[in-house]
Amino acid sequence: MTIEGPPHSGARQRWTLTSGAFDRLLAVLDADRGRAASAYEQLRYRLIGLLRWWGAVQPEDLADETLDRVARRLDEGATVSAGSFGAFVGGVARMVFYESMREPASSPTLREPTATTAPDEVEAAGECLDRCLASLEAAERTLLLRYYDGGKAATVRKQLADELGISPTALRIRAHRLRVTLGRCVTSCLGRQLP
Repeated sequence: MTIEGPPHSGARQRWTLTSGAFDRLLAVLDADRGRAASAYEQLRYRLIGLLRWWGAVQPEDLADETLDRVARRLDEGATVSAGSFGAFVGGVARMVFYESMREPASSPTLREPTATTAPDEVEAAGECLDRCLASLEAAERTLLLRYYDGGKAATVRKQLADELGISPTALRIRAHRLRVTLGRCVTSCLGRQLP
């Protein structure tokens, strides 16, 4: 496999998926936009299965992170030799999985309260969640709440994507970004509230 591109710096910077980077990823998957979207979905589901098989706690989130990193590398100018794109994606997935295993405490996702969680912690988490939701723009808050609302998820999400005039994949990426932002806000808030 031949990968070319700018070297990585030692300091990690937060990167946000851009439409240009996502378009480059789709172009690598297929020249036809419709087939590329289908290939993207298939790749994502295969990654979820692989990550689940490896024992990942949140395989959907890690699959999204993997595809974001692949898109980033392509956006930075990386080239992958013909026939090795799957191996490249698998290698990135392996690194994302290893990172998730090394740093479980720094994960920005919200954890579910357990029977051993103190009532004060549950109340503080609820207050932080409310405060962080209120800090989002109204459209973002509505999107996030509807995306994760009850009911049949596939139906709700398809309807939401149709209303926004975007693909289900674009909706999933947007919701994932908002959830990560919300998770970081709640983690930061809890860090200030709890001893």
